[in-house]
Amino acid sequence: MTAPRDRWELLEDVTTRLEDAGVPTPDVDARLLVEALEERFGDLSRCDVAVLDGLVERRAAREPLQVVLGRTTFRWVDLEVVAGVFVPRPETEVVAGLAVEACRGRRQPVVLEPCTGSGAIACALLVEVPGVHVVATDLDEAAVALARRNVARVGSGVASPAAWRVRDGADVEVLHGALLEPVNPALRGRVDVLVSNPPYLPSADLPDMQPEVAAHDPHAALFGGPDGHEVVDALLASAGAWLRPGGTVVLEVDDRRAHDAAVRAEGLGLVDVRVVPDLAGRDRAVVARRPG
Repeated sequence: MTAPRDRWELLEDVTTRLEDAGVPTPDVDARLLVEALEERFGDLSRCDVAVLDGLVERRAAREPLQVVLGRTTFRWVDLEVVAGVFVPRPETEVVAGLAVEACRGRRQPVVLEPCTGSGAIACALLVEVPGVHVVATDLDEAAVALARRNVARVGSGVASPAAWRVRDGADVEVLHGALLEPVNPALRGRVDVLVSNPPYLPSADLPDMQPEVAAHDPHAALFGGPDGHEVVDALLASAGAWLRPGGTVVLEVDDRRAHDAAVRAEGLGLVDVRVVPDLAGRDRAVVARRPG
């Protein structure tokens, strides 16, 4: 390991470069970039300066940190992240936790997860819910391929701590297609939990977005349409037909529209409707149940 003074000087230099580029959290990002190189090379003295410069340049160009690093942590699993596929974020960990909670007390629960993206929610369920069977879908072929790789990594035990390994025959099936279209119709009325982080922003939000989002996340994963909640509304409308009596729907929503989504759920006959905040205190998820 290089002398601590050298390391801190390196951190200070990277932080300054990121700060000058307008990166929102330059000190945190600098630390994570340096730590990634320490993990890769074992010793910063063995690290080619060009490697670090390349990573810093990418982040300074406002490429998402997770994509620069090629990975991110989501609850208890380590996920591969690639350019062009929606990057999982901390607020969605709350949504995954609500789905895990909804599975408790159910033997071999069946979960549908449309708009899976990287497979983050599905992978969390795989290690946290014994015997779960998840059917995840996505319209984007690149997302389907990535989700399948992440599921395989989690299933092999290389992407989660020993205490969080797949148990009791839990499995995830990732299908290509829009929302619930590719799901076997035999599951209609038999699903315990329908969970999703769908596109839920109005297209008018684009000019105000940070470059990390606007220029890198696929717009199909961000924008539900002019209104924003078109996909949320469609999933709420489908929930009653796919859930078993007493089954639960958990949807991530625009915090500005959470109340609207809750009213929509009640109007569709769902019960025990509630809005759940994320870690920042913003209304982030709508949870409801099919009567029965």
